[in-house]
Amino acid sequence: MSLMPDPGEAPRRLRRAETVLAQRTGRLMVVLERCADENNRQAVLRTAEAFGVHHVALVDTPGLTATRISKSVTRGAAAWLELHRFTTSAECLAALRAGGWTIWATDLSPAAEEASAAQLAPLPAKLALVFGREVDGVSAEMLAAAERRLYLPIAGFTESFNLSVSAALLLQRLFDACPEMRGDLDEDTRAAIRARWYRRLAGGKHPARFDEWLASPPEPLDELRAGPTDKLPRMRKRLARRLGMRTSATEGGGAPSEPAG
Repeated sequence: MSLMPDPGEAPRRLRRAETVLAQRTGRLMVVLERCADENNRQAVLRTAEAFGVHHVALVDTPGLTATRISKSVTRGAAAWLELHRFTTSAECLAALRAGGWTIWATDLSPAAEEASAAQLAPLPAKLALVFGREVDGVSAEMLAAAERRLYLPIAGFTESFNLSVSAALLLQRLFDACPEMRGDLDEDTRAAIRARWYRRLAGGKHPARFDEWLASPPEPLDELRAGPTDKLPRMRKRLARRLGMRTSATEGGGAPSEPAG
């Protein structure tokens, strides 16, 4: 007779995954259209994941070969996202329309409205927020399809914020306008995501070692922030030595597939 795992003995990484999963949203998608700087694009992946966004669409930049996702930029965030890749904006638009997504776009033109939390509410049932190329913004094709155009006010000489900063500011305002987006995934979707995450957290050598927890997931953590006895911070060994710090890298601790904390 097989025994169910004891919830009190669950690895912390699984409890942490449950905490993150409980706050994930499938109602909001970030769309990155034709980014010219690969580091910028990857930084937005980290920002989106940190906010609890699960879906991110990536539209290729003509003439620019996408480089391999760098963990030094994303801090491993891409592994926990649902990435949707498109060759052209038209292909992305067709998929968004077929999926029933309402499109809002970022725009610096006078036709755009200020993105304040009070003005953004109520949000559509499924919202795709489009960020465009750093040089010239969202494409005319995507702007024409957008139901709303949003901008962030600037008070300095700089004409715009960095792409990842813009993403962070707008996502915060969207969640301020609609906090109920957090944790809106249905149980079937959560179960599918949980299965993928547990396999990844188990590592490549024994990918099924956490499968016993899938039928009875452990309780979430009370707090995502790491305490003094939890995992040490990740840092390059050379920098850690210069600062005289102990880290998971210098101590050899921490699973490489576990979310950075």
